[in-house]
Amino acid sequence: MERIILIISFLLAMPIGIYAQDSLDSLLINMGLDEVVVTAQRKFTKPTARGLKVSMFGNPLSKIGSATDAIMQMPLIDGSAGSISVLGKGAPVIYINGRKMMSSFELNILKSSDLASVEIITNPSAEYGPDASAVILIKTKQPLAGLYVSGKGNVTVSEEWSESAEANLQYHNDNGLTVFGDISYGWNGFKQKRHYAEIFKRTLDAEETFTTLSDETAKKRSKSLTADGGLNYDFGENSAGIKYIFSRTPKSKFTTEGNSSTDALPISDITSTTSLDAKTFDHYINAFGDFKLPLSIGLRADFDYLFGKNISCWDAKEEETGRIITNSNKSNHDYFGAKLRIDRKFSDIEVEAGAEYAYTKNDQYFTSHGISDMFPMSSSDIVRQNLQAYFVSFDWGISPKWNIYGGVRYEAIDSRYWRNETLDDNLSRKYHDFLPNLGFQFKSPVNLTIYYRAKVSRPSYSLLDNNFAYVTPTLWETGNPELVASKTHNIGVSLYYRNFIFQGTYIRSENAIGSVYQYDAGLNANVRTNVNLPDYDTWQFVASQGFNIKFWHPTIQGVLLLQNLKYGNPIRKYNKPFYQLSLNNRFDLPAGIYAYLSAFYLGTGNTSTTYSCGTWQMALTLSKSYRNWTFTLSANDIFGTWKQKFDTYSNTVDYKSVIKGASQYVSLTIRYTVNAAKGKYKGKAVREDEINRL
Repeated sequence: MERIILIISFLLAMPIGIYAQDSLDSLLINMGLDEVVVTAQRKFTKPTARGLKVSMFGNPLSKIGSATDAIMQMPLIDGSAGSISVLGKGAPVIYINGRKMMSSFELNILKSSDLASVEIITNPSAEYGPDASAVILIKTKQPLAGLYVSGKGNVTVSEEWSESAEANLQYHNDNGLTVFGDISYGWNGFKQKRHYAEIFKRTLDAEETFTTLSDETAKKRSKSLTADGGLNYDFGENSAGIKYIFSRTPKSKFTTEGNSSTDALPISDITSTTSLDAKTFDHYINAFGDFKLPLSIGLRADFDYLFGKNISCWDAKEEETGRIITNSNKSNHDYFGAKLRIDRKFSDIEVEAGAEYAYTKNDQYFTSHGISDMFPMSSSDIVRQNLQAYFVSFDWGISPKWNIYGGVRYEAIDSRYWRNETLDDNLSRKYHDFLPNLGFQFKSPVNLTIYYRAKVSRPSYSLLDNNFAYVTPTLWETGNPELVASKTHNIGVSLYYRNFIFQGTYIRSENAIGSVYQYDAGLNANVRTNVNLPDYDTWQFVASQGFNIKFWHPTIQGVLLLQNLKYGNPIRKYNKPFYQLSLNNRFDLPAGIYAYLSAFYLGTGNTSTTYSCGTWQMALTLSKSYRNWTFTLSANDIFGTWKQKFDTYSNTVDYKSVIKGASQYVSLTIRYTVNAAKGKYKGKAVREDEINRL
């Protein structure tokens, strides 16, 4: 369960914010016409066929400091994770100047003043991949000739100190050549207090119920290093370039100290300690060519290569039982991708078509000592995958008020799985997926869009492994190599009117992946794993309303989710409505200071098999730019109210968790820039979804 707990911790423990649509930095355009005075407000946000677009020219958000902070204040963006997430859609695929972003590092090096526009797409076309729920297209300002130098430092004070530093250097000349290099280093950590409650039966028909209560303190410290370099050359309407990224985690240590009381084991009170040491690195190369052919045909070619390795060693010790468990895991992964796309405009119709190929290799070796004979002492999982994809899409502007868009994507995958050097036909799979999408848009004065879209996502390799990890004396977690790809059918409606945004979506989920618990008699313990859930329906509603009251720009937004999931033995219903609310405020203060005050409430209800018990927090950010300097001061979870309380009741196991910590902190970021113009690198990754699986 540790992996899921950590993910939830990071996703729900950071400051949030949304930027009010059509907000105005007190910009009034007064034009005297004889004795008539016309006053107009400048609008920074406008709807598009697939979402909305935010202009950054003259936008107060361009002064906030970092591009990440600016985007997290925009409509339909949920910044509660401390990273960019689209309301109701999750983490988006992000493109910078047409190139798919491969690391948040690439966005962090951009200043908010570098941005020209940001487009938020909530219904992506077939080009963007099979599992993209949302896409963000970022365009930066035109580069100027000369040298671009920027540096940024950050320090965060919480239960543990965290520090990070970045340096960026780019040179661009009038002949279209851009040479660049960036480096980032971080030293991060956190502490948490955790309480777990396991209430379970050993068999379905058993009358006796057992309980394990665990309290522990968790601590993590990690170092990270990322560096990149490359060049981009623009000649006429054509571009070509190459980029190399090196990322490494030279040290990461996660430790826990816990005390458990249980009536399910001969020894009722057990003290345990765990330690996880991990190291990772990745080498990534991207090359591209973008050309304008005769007959106004655009040709785009992208190529990727990725090589990396992950090494981890995990130890657990129980004092009273004397049990010591040691696990080690090593994995090597390789990826190659190529993509070709052509596009052309015929009068009012824009058409694009393309093909993709991706080869993925993942080799994993697991060894263990001190665990029950029911656990694998050592094993190897080797996966080879070949993927082909073809897509075509169109956008037809029938009239100034009507627009039709759509397309189809076909994916063919051949995946081979070797378990302990023996080909496993049951785990080797072939997929053939047709993924259509179609939308109708009506404009003026209300912007209304109705669409259908199918998407598919495949489980990450970490979910497919069969390794076991210790959580409490009666709880383990493991992967599931039998997981198959999940598919969703989405029917949605979007409405935009002035500062009001509404989105409603019906989702049919097939083979969705969910976290469940099951008692294992052979282990005499509960086991958490992921399974493919039965098909079920979800209705999701997202709303955002922005206001402009002189120097105060508040935004209210919310998400409501209804689902009819049934699962387990015995079968249980997971149908409690889930909701979340936020109030985000921007204050335009004197001396060019901007204040962002956010209140976020995570409501009760079910998402998949998990029940949220509700919690809330507030966050404050102050930003000031002076000449070449930008200062950003943030305080998160101001009143220390954030508690992560979740309950998963599946099969015969009721698992409850309460996590406190790693949410309350104060952070100071200082950025210095020489020359505000930045050259563009226009390469794209071919298959980000496949890279993320590694």
